[in-house]
Amino acid sequence: MHKLKISNCISNSLPLYFFEIKLSSVQSILPSYRYMIKFYSLLMLLLFISEKSYSTGIVDSLIYSQSFSDTTKKDGALSFDVDLKTEPGKVILAPGKTKNLAAGSKMKAYFAGAFPTITVNNEQKPDTAKMNADNLHDKNFFTIVQFNPPSNVGSQIRIDLRVVRKVDSIVVVHLGNTALTGFNSRPRAFSYFTGIDSNRMSLVRQVFDNLDSARHSEKLSLPDPIQYITFELDRMGTTDATVISEFQIYGEGYVVEGAYVSKVDSTGNLPANFANVYLDGEIEAGTTVALEMRTGSTKTYDSLNWSPWSTPVTFHSIIEATAGAQLFVAEPRKYFQYRLTLATINLFTPKVSNVKFVYQNSLIADSASAIITPNDIPVLLPAVLTYSIKTNFSQTSLGVDTIKISTPGPSNVRSVAVNGLPVGYNFSPAPNSMTIAFQQTVAATSTIDIVFSTKLVEVGDFPSILISKASPWNPQRIDPQKTQNGDGWTVTTAGVPLNPIAEIKISPNPFTPNGDGKNDVTVIDFAVTKIDKPKPLRINIFDLTGRKIRTVVDMLTGINPFFGDPRIGGKAFTWDGKDDNGKIVLPGVYILQVSLDVDNGGQFVTKTITVAY
Repeated sequence: MHKLKISNCISNSLPLYFFEIKLSSVQSILPSYRYMIKFYSLLMLLLFISEKSYSTGIVDSLIYSQSFSDTTKKDGALSFDVDLKTEPGKVILAPGKTKNLAAGSKMKAYFAGAFPTITVNNEQKPDTAKMNADNLHDKNFFTIVQFNPPSNVGSQIRIDLRVVRKVDSIVVVHLGNTALTGFNSRPRAFSYFTGIDSNRMSLVRQVFDNLDSARHSEKLSLPDPIQYITFELDRMGTTDATVISEFQIYGEGYVVEGAYVSKVDSTGNLPANFANVYLDGEIEAGTTVALEMRTGSTKTYDSLNWSPWSTPVTFHSIIEATAGAQLFVAEPRKYFQYRLTLATINLFTPKVSNVKFVYQNSLIADSASAIITPNDIPVLLPAVLTYSIKTNFSQTSLGVDTIKISTPGPSNVRSVAVNGLPVGYNFSPAPNSMTIAFQQTVAATSTIDIVFSTKLVEVGDFPSILISKASPWNPQRIDPQKTQNGDGWTVTTAGVPLNPIAEIKISPNPFTPNGDGKNDVTVIDFAVTKIDKPKPLRINIFDLTGRKIRTVVDMLTGINPFFGDPRIGGKAFTWDGKDDNGKIVLPGVYILQVSLDVDNGGQFVTKTITVAY
């Protein structure tokens, strides 16, 4: 691990970054110039490795850096299907020559004739445990798929490797992987079919008389890559069932997915506020690297004092990886562990040679935790809630200038108080967040109460972050206070909406799609409720003769608050006044129909929309 202070290049580039932020708020005619400045700032940030210590002039930042030439940092118990030996100094996926490629595949059993059965309460029922093809790549030689004579001749196991592979050999393992238990239950004769397309497969090998009682290995040496394999049972014994416990497949390429998990490490003697993560290496097209982190206050991981794994940050190219991404983890914390998940959909593997975390020991607050009251509100009815944040500061704390609260739907701040006293603030609403900027920095230990109004379709979380003007590029996550029901920032809903489609609103109505930049589109705002799995949702526009002129939406959805103008980040839908051919419709009254296919035949909500010029 290297802990380094960011060099003067960052000191020089950060003021440009802040200048760009100011510029973007007052100047909209120079987008390319703003992007150039932002790119230059990020480029400078990548040049932070130096053996000397410098001060940025704003807030000191440190770097944790790990090279994978150090193989002692790997947690062997949690890591799987990665390789650090083939290419020293790099983490790659396990090669298919030595690693079973079937482990990441999808398998399904198709039975000709009767299913295997089990007796339950004197009744014969299908034995699903002996029909589950997931048993055939679980690395357990005693979980099986069973075929019974004579009707199951012609049954199949179909394998989807999930990616295109050059397969060299296939091993079919019988019961227990031993000769003593496998001889009479062995597949007597079988065939392999392969292909790049599951609907067009070719016979590549037939085994007419299999005498291998533990496992049968077949060298294929196929000239072309494949993705699909079908094993077909051609002959069985007359009395004994045929049992298969595992498939093992080897060839060129790499396993579909693998994970490198680090050992628990620390940022030193002080808790840290984590900022960004950067990776060095190679990420070819069709491969990805995702990074997760969990943090804790104890040297050894335990669920009580550690956070769960963070939401993955996924890199699809080395350009993305070297540009970096912001981490959203529980902080401030001293101890951490990270997980790299490597994945591929082709014959290549991502290769990671180095991981770097930028962090600060200078904290916005020494600690901060949040709770919402009340934590149970009526479904889809406006409710007023209080978001209370307990903060602790020390003399070295940077102080809080802004709080951003993520919300399940549009919310509106009504008041803000610090230790019970109203304070000045600026509120920036967004469809899925509330941003509260204080007129004076909060730097003394206190309770901050934010009163806001909202409405919910279902249970919702309100996570939040602190932002300091001393380091606006590195927010600090607020912890949820723990209650007997879970996280204190979680709000549940009571009651059941009358209909699956609720709260539909069209605004503006009338609207004027004449291209003048005013009321050119109308926003269709509603909520989908009361469904237990995704259902087809459609929004269509009809003229007064009943002729459909425009399909606005045709999609699957679950419970969803389609609230907020999508042009500013909301989830609602818009109609721009055009028909399906892209032509502006004539002025007049039109019919909007929102429909949801549900088990009782569906719900239709009809509204009128007026187009004017």
